[in-house]
Amino acid sequence: MTTVSAEAAEGTPGSSRWLLLRVALAALLGLLSPFVPKLSMPALLIALLVYLVLPRAAPPALRWLLIGAFALAAIGAVRFVVAEAVPGMVQGGKAATQQRAVSRLREVVFAEDSLRKLATVDPDRDGIGSAGLLSELGGFAGVRGGARLEPPILALPGKALIETRIGPSAPLTGYLMIVCLPKSGGGWTARPGDTVDEELAERNYVAYAWPDAMTIGLFEAFFVDEHERILVSPNVQGTEPRYAGPNFPPPCDAAFAAATRSEWLPWKGKQPRRELPHDRAVNSAR
Repeated sequence: MTTVSAEAAEGTPGSSRWLLLRVALAALLGLLSPFVPKLSMPALLIALLVYLVLPRAAPPALRWLLIGAFALAAIGAVRFVVAEAVPGMVQGGKAATQQRAVSRLREVVFAEDSLRKLATVDPDRDGIGSAGLLSELGGFAGVRGGARLEPPILALPGKALIETRIGPSAPLTGYLMIVCLPKSGGGWTARPGDTVDEELAERNYVAYAWPDAMTIGLFEAFFVDEHERILVSPNVQGTEPRYAGPNFPPPCDAAFAAATRSEWLPWKGKQPRRELPHDRAVNSAR
């Protein structure tokens, strides 16, 4: 029985054609990689593998062809990282930061729902509580100057709020957040100590999240109200954010004032809820 060596097998016409096809494939992928960077990673792998399995008797030209294919694939890989991978990671991080900000605004809605049901602030004793400011929800201050909520119904990061031009805000990752209530005599307020229109505050509050000015690349600002109506603004003025950091917060009426309301659009098609919690229970008890 005759044993055929590996070198002899590689020398057969069929194996030679297969070898040339592998080299040709590696060369083609390498050639395309600078123009189609997404091909660079498989091109690098194929060129390396084909090079490693080349028989010792293979012509030097094939080795140089594979080395050239590997070099072109490396150029394509650099282009892929610079043009697609890094921007993709940045965009992914930005989207995640924005999603967290929206989630925090929704937590405000849940906290206000709880305060409404608890009726902690209920001057007219109708069983429907008024909304709370951020400092009250988070347990940083007493509700309307009274006792603090223990435990707080809204968990906020950090041990202190950040003062802005319109009132205290909570620092989030890349964002600041604030809550505004109807002010006695008209308008809105986010400042503890201002007199709140408690009757209007039973059914009205707004909250905003906007860039903290320390994170590069964040522009969008977000809004939510008692109906969980979530809006987003591109928040661009020239090349800079309109609202950024504690010195440039959005006014409490930014999302519905005549001059700026057109900038605020529904976030991802989110529809507001039609009813407020606890309304039915109170009405049925009357």
